[in-house]
Amino acid sequence: MSTKSDRELTTASLSIGEVAAATGLRTSAIRYYEAAGILPKPDRVSGKRRYRPDAVDRLTLVRFCSRLGMRLADIRGLLATPRGSHAKEYWRRLVDGKLDEIGDLITAARGVERVLRESRDCDCVSLESCAFLKDERAQAPAPGRSFRLSEMKRTTSDAV
Repeated sequence: MSTKSDRELTTASLSIGEVAAATGLRTSAIRYYEAAGILPKPDRVSGKRRYRPDAVDRLTLVRFCSRLGMRLADIRGLLATPRGSHAKEYWRRLVDGKLDEIGDLITAARGVERVLRESRDCDCVSLESCAFLKDERAQAPAPGRSFRLSEMKRTTSDAV
């Protein structure tokens, strides 16, 4: 069984600062992804973490997927999925789910936009006579329950 010398590890690996610089992530984020199992535990040289160069690729993928709104569990699954057609299938399932979610958010946002545009030029003389507030009172959430954007989508998209 061969072991790498400290010199081999330092030339073939990256410090946490080098990984941070290469990925644009903070060192605390890199340690978080390590603890979350996204990155394999790095070798240590004199107590300092030494990452393999592929850590940069993994973290670049993590950053990309995070910007797309993917959950850490999804990203972990993507990194654990075998290459080839299985990886492609997994990616498509993730993307399809995210597209559905984004479609719902866009629909809800359009409903909110419509209400904002219509209420902007409202000619109501008082709050009591405002048609928008009458509708809101009629659909008021139960006490202790907050209003959700998805409810706005449901109540406003019917009129669109």
